[in-house]
Amino acid sequence: MFLIACLSATLSTTAQRKGLVSSDILLKRALEETNQHHDYEKAKALCLKALSQSPDYTDVMLLLGRLYVLTGEPQAGRVQWQLVLRKDPKNMDALQYLINLEYSQHRSSEAICYIDEALSADPRNKDLLMKKYGILQENNLKSEQEKVLAQLSRLYPNDTKVKGLKEEYLAQQRKEEVRNTPQQEEKPAPKPKPDPKIVEKERLTNAWLAARKRGDKEQQIALSRRILELEPGNRDALNALINTYYSMQRYEDALQWCNTALLRYPTDVDFLLKKTGILQDLHLYDAAAATAQQAWQLKPDQRNRQIYEDIQRQRINVFSQAGQQDSAIVIINILLQQLPEDTALLFRKSALLEAGGHYTEAATLSRQLMTQYPAVNRYQQAFTDQLMAAAREELKGTSPAKAQPLLEEVVHTDPRNLDAWVSLINLEHRNGATQEAIRYCDRALSALGNNVIILRKKSALLQETGNYPAAYAISGQLLQQQPVDTTLRRMYTDQLMSHGKILRDSSAWDSAIVVYDKALQYNPSDTLILQNLANAHLALKQYDSSLIYTNKGLQLYPQDKSLLMKKANTLETLKRYKEAAATAASLQQLDPSDKSLRNYRDWLQSKNYRNQLGIIHLQSIFDNGSRPGSITSLQYLRFHNRGSIGGRINYADRAAGNGIQLEAETYYTHNKSNYSYGLVSWSNADVFPRFRAGYSLFHNFGKDWEGELGARYLRDDSVSTWSGVWSIAKYWNNYWVNLRGYVINEQDKWFQAYTLTNRYYMNRQKDFVALILSTGTAPDDRSRNYQFSRSVNFFSGGIGAGYQKTIHYRTTLGLFGNWTNQHIGNGKSYNQYDIYLTLLHNF
Repeated sequence: MFLIACLSATLSTTAQRKGLVSSDILLKRALEETNQHHDYEKAKALCLKALSQSPDYTDVMLLLGRLYVLTGEPQAGRVQWQLVLRKDPKNMDALQYLINLEYSQHRSSEAICYIDEALSADPRNKDLLMKKYGILQENNLKSEQEKVLAQLSRLYPNDTKVKGLKEEYLAQQRKEEVRNTPQQEEKPAPKPKPDPKIVEKERLTNAWLAARKRGDKEQQIALSRRILELEPGNRDALNALINTYYSMQRYEDALQWCNTALLRYPTDVDFLLKKTGILQDLHLYDAAAATAQQAWQLKPDQRNRQIYEDIQRQRINVFSQAGQQDSAIVIINILLQQLPEDTALLFRKSALLEAGGHYTEAATLSRQLMTQYPAVNRYQQAFTDQLMAAAREELKGTSPAKAQPLLEEVVHTDPRNLDAWVSLINLEHRNGATQEAIRYCDRALSALGNNVIILRKKSALLQETGNYPAAYAISGQLLQQQPVDTTLRRMYTDQLMSHGKILRDSSAWDSAIVVYDKALQYNPSDTLILQNLANAHLALKQYDSSLIYTNKGLQLYPQDKSLLMKKANTLETLKRYKEAAATAASLQQLDPSDKSLRNYRDWLQSKNYRNQLGIIHLQSIFDNGSRPGSITSLQYLRFHNRGSIGGRINYADRAAGNGIQLEAETYYTHNKSNYSYGLVSWSNADVFPRFRAGYSLFHNFGKDWEGELGARYLRDDSVSTWSGVWSIAKYWNNYWVNLRGYVINEQDKWFQAYTLTNRYYMNRQKDFVALILSTGTAPDDRSRNYQFSRSVNFFSGGIGAGYQKTIHYRTTLGLFGNWTNQHIGNGKSYNQYDIYLTLLHNF
């Protein structure tokens, strides 16, 4: 207690020593573990750590020595205090500890030596003088005893205790004088001659005292042996030999002389206790316990009982350190029979059961202590730790459900036990009870407040249930507090992206944009988020906003293929074909072997072409003896935003002669549903109609249906022909069919003609194969309309086929063939074979 008081008084000043601040803190913690929690092993570890930082820290060395003694290592404690004395020979704390240790170990001579050292620093110390007097009295060293008593009487003549010692000593002296005085002698007996053995014994005793004063231990041993030769049962000599060997740490020799003494004095408690101490130093704790028990049975006082219990505790420590928990528990059970209310023993048993894996039994004892002493925090901590350990074992086993009641008891006892809450949440999640796991999250948050670990778990669980808004409301709040946490950022982003996908799939584009904007805030360089934002704005026809996000991505990753494609598509939608084509060209440079990219680039470039030059050649062959005929056309078209306008020069070489025709043609788009076609031509040669004109209005009905209404006019030298025209067309994926009909009036006569065109498109509808069926003579048939008034009166039928190929959306090649059977009256007919060749080039 003296050391603790000194340490407490000097702690504030010691903490200011340069370089020892951390050591002071460690010392303070070690004192708390020693005095409040009685966790000596932990206190030792703290002291050793402090000494590793400050090897000469005296206060720590003093406390460490005390801890060694408390944990059954008196020799280690002795060494620590002796180290203190080497630095400071007059250190009173170390001297006091060593005096008490040596006395408790029955090493009287060593205890007296340390008392003398202490008295050299403080010669008037009454407590030390009285302690020395008591040890001398126990060892029957009368001459030394008289000297100390005289010194006490001189220094403290009026002290009550000193007077009592003096009276007691004088009374004892009188008893011995009376005992030695003859009772019935009338005359004094003659003085006997001195006994040579007694004289030799006194001489050897004085020589032994002189050797002890000189510190000559070997001489003390030799003199003690000679005394025993004169008097084999001399208790002082036996004690001296035992003590001297012990002080020299020759424990085996000391033990041998203890056994020798006990052979002569088998019931001598002092010798039994000396043997007990020696056996302890030899770490023979089982034998020490048996010897101490024998001493206690012979002299059942509190001191001997304490010695026996202390050794049993040492045995517990030894077995515990060796991992032999069951053996340690056996000893504790023995002690508990004598000390059933010893909380330290109960707590130690609980710890040993825990160390042996008997967590439920350990928790039962801790619960008992916790209930009995609710203010002692360590009992509750041990109880919850043991229940947690038991729960973990169940979670690892085949019946994890058994862990739940254990975990529930933990959180009932300690609602702030995070590990228990986490385990309960994980258990429910493992069992697939996600909603129950979320409820545990709510309970844990109620007990712990906004605990980050629980909030993250709840967010992840809400994500699993598909409640993404609630999930990222939590993770987003956490991310604001910990913006550098990459794992949390990834969780938050995943939740936002999952919710964004749901909104995107349901076409809730406005809400999707809000979600993706949140994700972009923490992932400004994530191309997937940028693409989703671009897509969402594109779906809302917010093309400029879509381009903004696409360009942001391309600023970060200029060669990102998906972003480049997205930009090209958006520019295409905006009909900014020139920019779109440039973007597609950049994309194609990244993968020159990708034909689809090359095709897309060409298609976009084709949208920028405004001019077309072309050559069209028609070759006709007849089987009626007429010579072949042909028409060759040179055409130019100019494309504009609403369609095209162009002209052709046609040259015909027929049996009737040759000539030139001039034509103008236009397509004009009125709106998304309607467009017009117009044609006018003139010629002064018989190989063409003199005048030809036509107009059609086309209407898109939706779902790929289209209709046409129009009129045609033909005039040759003497006859004018008016025709009404209609058509209906339909797309089925890549297949297109068109049925066109003509109602023709010529000189008050009515005729009909029909053409059925079938096309199968390939390559973005730029190439196709065609099959054409026809009946009658149509005013749009270039191969026969120059003699329209003759052929329209007779039945005709035809079939044709062809193929058109466009190269890079720029050059178009066409090859078509047609067979027509033309009736000419009187049951006669002839066959006409037409071949059409087309070459068109856009620029």
